[in-house]
Amino acid sequence: MARENRGVETRRRLIATAAEALIDGGGDFEMGQLAQRAQVSAGLPYHYFGSKAGALSAVVDDFYDRYYAAVNRDLAGEAPWAERELRRLKLWIGFLYGDPLSPIVLGKMGRSVQVAGVEATRQDQLIGLARRNIETGQRGGEIPEEIDAGIAAAAIIGAIRQAVSHAFAERKRPDPRVLTDQLWALIAGALGLAAPRSMTETASPEWRRT
Repeated sequence: MARENRGVETRRRLIATAAEALIDGGGDFEMGQLAQRAQVSAGLPYHYFGSKAGALSAVVDDFYDRYYAAVNRDLAGEAPWAERELRRLKLWIGFLYGDPLSPIVLGKMGRSVQVAGVEATRQDQLIGLARRNIETGQRGGEIPEEIDAGIAAAAIIGAIRQAVSHAFAERKRPDPRVLTDQLWALIAGALGLAAPRSMTETASPEWRRT
């Protein structure tokens, strides 16, 4: 058991080191550099990941694990579906703007052959979560039943990803409040919700303080 725990910790440390190397290297690193940075033998990263593509995939998987943890909080309560999901969108944009790996994972690395499979799987998972969330709103009578939840979920997840990717590619990133406002207007339109109020009016107190 102790050996197994050490193996898990070593793998986590290598993933964290690979993420740092990606950030410092502008989206790329070599396995030899990873071993040097982690102060381990040259063969140890290969033992855990098999190849550079395996190491990159592990970093992307870890990124999305943290992404889900930040976004998929239990926001249930007395608030209507729209208000609750507006808060979730704020968490979503806040995580992506705050994590230094976001521009790399959502940029050219996310479109690379090396991690395309991981990206596709994770995007499908996000679409599935969004679909179930929309269906919850429909069962509660807050979203029109005639809307196809699957199509709406795919459109919303794709729009958020592309919008954030575009924001990261800009010389000056848009203010996250502006980006959130525009995305929420798109989401509200796609789901037939009432005309959205400004993010500054509907946001939770902690957003207004930032």
